[in-house]
Amino acid sequence: MTPIQQLMLGAGGAKKTYLDDVFSNYLYEGDSGFTHLINNGINLSGEGGMVWIKERGGSNDHIVFDTEQTANKYIRPNSTAAAATNYDSFNSNGFTLGTDWGTKNSSGSEYVSWTFRKAPGFFTCLTYTGNGSARTIAHDLGCVPGLIITKSTSESGNWNVYHRSLGAAKLLELQASNAASEPSGYSPWNGTEPTSTHFSLGAGNGPEFNKNGTTYICYLFAGGESTAAT
Repeated sequence: MTPIQQLMLGAGGAKKTYLDDVFSNYLYEGDSGFTHLINNGINLSGEGGMVWIKERGGSNDHIVFDTEQTANKYIRPNSTAAAATNYDSFNSNGFTLGTDWGTKNSSGSEYVSWTFRKAPGFFTCLTYTGNGSARTIAHDLGCVPGLIITKSTSESGNWNVYHRSLGAAKLLELQASNAASEPSGYSPWNGTEPTSTHFSLGAGNGPEFNKNGTTYICYLFAGGESTAAT
């Protein structure tokens, strides 16, 4: 093999990741079947990720499920309820819907789905168990998050949202219409901005953030362009 051939082979060896590989906005019509395949081209079974579904013409709950929670669980962004049992599955080209037809697969109803695949610099999700004390949680987003969403899965509790435009002292509640607030008596993010490897939690105060023994799901989204030197 000549040096030119080696150079060309090396240049083409690195696989690029495109938006279509990691995100899908997919519309579908429910069929009330037990194995309704949604082929959106996203490799969820191999890479991991999250799916968000909402009926377009009805008032049924939003549904979110991901590859990190055990026992096939889903949660509802418009509700404080704990995780419920789910019968969907993840594929190398999307996902397959199981039962629970009213919220995501009722015959003739129209739905929209948003799929986020785990990828450095884009999105990741993880689970953790609260310990009641101020702490840091490691993540693999590969950059500083611009948006962090947490929810208790083992018991009822508010959804809590960090956004970089609000800073580490304030939060939003995803299921509520409240304005951003700075909680009295505790600091949800421990007053500490997230880094490219960790985010912070304050001491536990109910099931919202870090209650001892409560399990949580966390979704982290990249923050876009940064002026940081690194």
